[in-house]
Amino acid sequence: MWAAAAEGTAEGVMMAGTSTREERFKHTLNTLVERECVTRETLLDLLGSKESYAALTSGSRLPSAYEATLLSAFFRVAPGLLLQGDEPSMGVSLRLGTIDGIHDVSDAVSHATKLLATDRLTREWGCIQPIIDVASFAPSKVWHDRNAGERTAARLRAYLDFSETEPIEDLTGLVESLGVPVEYRQLPDKVHGISIPEKWGDCVSWVVVINSNDVWSRQRFTLAHELCHVLQNDPGQVIVDRAQMQDLRPERIANSFARHFLLPEEALLDKLEKHGSISTKTQAAALVADIILNYGVSRDATMIALGEVAEDDIERSLVEFCQTAQVSELMRISGYSATWDELNSTRGESFPSERLSQQVLDAYAEQLVSLQAVADVIANGSVENARLQLSDAGWDMDQR
Repeated sequence: MWAAAAEGTAEGVMMAGTSTREERFKHTLNTLVERECVTRETLLDLLGSKESYAALTSGSRLPSAYEATLLSAFFRVAPGLLLQGDEPSMGVSLRLGTIDGIHDVSDAVSHATKLLATDRLTREWGCIQPIIDVASFAPSKVWHDRNAGERTAARLRAYLDFSETEPIEDLTGLVESLGVPVEYRQLPDKVHGISIPEKWGDCVSWVVVINSNDVWSRQRFTLAHELCHVLQNDPGQVIVDRAQMQDLRPERIANSFARHFLLPEEALLDKLEKHGSISTKTQAAALVADIILNYGVSRDATMIALGEVAEDDIERSLVEFCQTAQVSELMRISGYSATWDELNSTRGESFPSERLSQQVLDAYAEQLVSLQAVADVIANGSVENARLQLSDAGWDMDQR
């Protein structure tokens, strides 16, 4: 559907001949509106004001990056098609679905496009950080979703020389070492993470944004989930993972991958053997807490894994208790409250990508990029805050 819409619209743009970019945009927008039978009221609601609606539908100006994000997500076409310029092609989600959904994440997506642009610019200047090359890595393409995720997880562990019982301790560092910047920032409720691809020539790059409001184990599961989208090279989308959107093949594969990459079956069997017979709430809580803390996998994924491997070994009432109790309560019962609190001590705080921060600072030190580029990465776009951060870190900002 996405490909058909993009192809048809591209054909319409070509028919516009040598007209201006604004006229080509108007033609493209009107074609999409007609094709999708979008009412004036819906478009007004999407754009937020009569002024924007009038300017864009009349072709008096091009859309801003923010407006292009909204329109492209709504119509399921690449933003570059709407901007009518020689721009990278950023993927657009088929999964956002509603105007409210698009508005929920449009600020985060707009921010991520700036990160992608900075990543591209600093790479072009040769300021790229070392990466683990996974160009030759081949994810599984078997038709069965769960098996595809599980096999891809096993292949990646082998590719990276991890044993089947070894925890992935620094998952953020691992993903960034593959060349994918990872940022933690506050996202809307139930939006656990966003992974955004950009194609520039023959190169595809990604940025991953994780919801810092989630607990530590959920953040890790989400990051592993997003890593699968990168490895599978899921095309043409900003991928937004919501709690109620788990019925699509790429999502099922990514969930299976995340569970098996973080917690392989051999590791789970090892934990079950060490804990022995489970007959009390305290023993059940201790098992679940141990798995969560050692393998950094979410409670939900832990319970699903136990259901698959040890369904007949643990009494149903104990399983239900661990499924419904607060994770903090399971940690308290098991004596791990202090550890759990420490892991979640930075919950809700924003953290820029260490990889991209180093790239942009290296480029800034060589006077290859502006302070604004630095601000987009480390200070959410605020030049003043970026200047203060650099000054506090010992940079001589008076000379810049």
